[in-house]
Amino acid sequence: MSAFEPTEATSCVQVVVRVRPMNDKEQKGNTLPVVTASTEKKEVTVIRGAGNRQQRTTYNFDDVLTSFSTQQEVFDTTIAPNILDVLEGFECTMFAYGQTGTGKTHTMEGDLSSENNRGVIPRAAHAIFERLKTEQYVESSVSASYLEIYNEELADLLVDDGKDVKLQICEDTRPRGKGIFVHNLSETIVTSAEDVLRLMQKAQERRRVGETKMNKQSSRSHCLFTLKVHSRKKVDDSGSIMECTGKLHLVDLAGSECAKTAGSENAQKERERKNINQSLLTLGRVISALREGHVQRIPYRDSKLTRLLQESLGGKCKTVIIATISPSVLAVDETLSTLNYAQAAHGIQNKPVATSYLKIGDAERKRPESASNAHSTGTSVQDWNQMECRLQYMQAELEEAQAALSRKHQQQQIIIDRAENAERE
Repeated sequence: MSAFEPTEATSCVQVVVRVRPMNDKEQKGNTLPVVTASTEKKEVTVIRGAGNRQQRTTYNFDDVLTSFSTQQEVFDTTIAPNILDVLEGFECTMFAYGQTGTGKTHTMEGDLSSENNRGVIPRAAHAIFERLKTEQYVESSVSASYLEIYNEELADLLVDDGKDVKLQICEDTRPRGKGIFVHNLSETIVTSAEDVLRLMQKAQERRRVGETKMNKQSSRSHCLFTLKVHSRKKVDDSGSIMECTGKLHLVDLAGSECAKTAGSENAQKERERKNINQSLLTLGRVISALREGHVQRIPYRDSKLTRLLQESLGGKCKTVIIATISPSVLAVDETLSTLNYAQAAHGIQNKPVATSYLKIGDAERKRPESASNAHSTGTSVQDWNQMECRLQYMQAELEEAQAALSRKHQQQQIIIDRAENAERE
């Protein structure tokens, strides 16, 4: 005898912002940093204008990550809390959104050849397999798929060249159906985190990338990596078994960019940019409609991206969004746009449902007092404003460095305490 056990509760979309460090190009150009961030206060502040016209806009989120945040800290802050949910039959989604060149792919994939610099996807795979080892599972299986959306066309990144088949988005509305899925998308059985790394390396070779003014290796497509976990676990001594099927969707969106910074040189690149921006614009409309709450029609079907993310936004998934931004003044407009997107998504509520079956068996700074004061020292008002921006940025960076050092110290102290306890025993 078996029983279907739905678990339903309201869950807000979690929103995390990651501020990347100034890159080499920005440092060489002596670019002004205009973004400060605090992990402790969980806030990001953007400075615009100068002098009396200076405006400071502050945003608060569930978590804020800075240039001092490690890849492990990014994983621990974002999707790590949902790994157990996946094993208990929930669908969980994390997607990275932001301007091209702000670190979305670094966040999601990272450097696969370096253990310390691996991103969320390989770390999530490792966590799932480690959990399956430690828990008392009677049986388990994990499969992976990797889908690319390029110019509104779907492609399977895990099939060999020349074996492409037509992919189509379908919906199974039955009570225990698949929901929204991609017909003909291959699923590869994986038995270890190393298997996942090999699949990712294969997919990276096929993914569309191109050069823009903002980024030499810019992802020109959206990529959706999914791990499906089926598990069977004993729940008591009578032989009752809990069967769960959970999914983890990890999505690396193509970078948003405006026409003046895109640097398109031909019709193909311009078409790429328009399709990317159109799908991201539709994503923004979906977020806005969900936030308003009273809109009769949510425009999920207006793009393939939003159709596939339908359960992640207002549906049955547990969802985390990580918004990546640059601290540079050159990107301030895109930074504000990204932060506004993220803030709008912050209020969206999902209703997660687990697919499980129970089988019954046996600090502020002062500004110069006056312009004449500044001129009297041979420094212009504009220079004072730039110096103040740099000081604010450096002060925030110093505070974050101190906080990161404190966390390291606490971690080392825990290790020392454990070692001393082990010696006593």
